[in-house]
Amino acid sequence: MGVTDERGATRTRPRWGLLDVAAGIVLFVFLSSAARLLAELPAMAAQPRLAYGVEQVVGGWLPLLIVVLIASRMRGRGSLAADFGLRFRPLDLAIGLLAGILLRFTAIGIAEAVRLATGTPATPFTGGVGGDPVWFVLTAVVAASVVTPVIEELFFRGLVLRSVENAVLGSHDGPRLPGARGGREITAGVVAVVASSLLFVVFHIDGVPESAAAVSRLITLFVVGLVLGSLALLTRRLGPSIAAHAVFNVSVAVLDILVAPAVAPGLS
Repeated sequence: MGVTDERGATRTRPRWGLLDVAAGIVLFVFLSSAARLLAELPAMAAQPRLAYGVEQVVGGWLPLLIVVLIASRMRGRGSLAADFGLRFRPLDLAIGLLAGILLRFTAIGIAEAVRLATGTPATPFTGGVGGDPVWFVLTAVVAASVVTPVIEELFFRGLVLRSVENAVLGSHDGPRLPGARGGREITAGVVAVVASSLLFVVFHIDGVPESAAAVSRLITLFVVGLVLGSLALLTRRLGPSIAAHAVFNVSVAVLDILVAPAVAPGLS
């Protein structure tokens, strides 16, 4: 059975959903655990950059990307744009820039509020580029601010958000236009944004938060997830959320260089 999209084209009804999200979680746990074990091997530990690459690629990007691609190719329409909204418009860059900057200021505010509430000292940035500017660009700009936003938005605001929304609605009728939402659609959207934001936080937890900086980071992650999810839901595109995610992440590198003693949690 087919569905008709906003352009009037008939597309095959997608079969991806919460099962694919669960598969992504399992694969992420398995590969991230395997990558961490590899990184702790003596030969790997002696090469910290190689260990970083293994953990980032194998334990971070690979499981999310695999699940998204399989879900689209084998259980969807075979198009990341049609299935998960991977589309960009010129306006998305402006929306992302504004949202990313506002989120960074919000993150600084959250960190300061937690610091004052707990009486802990400020957490400084690492202090600039360091001795290898090429490595800094590869990790802080290319990896954290280009590749990561695309892959994470595809999974969290593409697959997860839309799967939860469809599950609440009890159907897979494809994209819904923002202006044609009733009470049930609004409820489904709110549940989807909150659920995808919570999962976003869980995926970024590295042990039990034992410091004020760790607590403020988790709060920030949830707020970021809410904003990025709302952008994806309202526009039915990932362009704005990817741009906002990228701006938010790259601002860490910028502030790291310009204001080393400031307080602001990062987002990977």
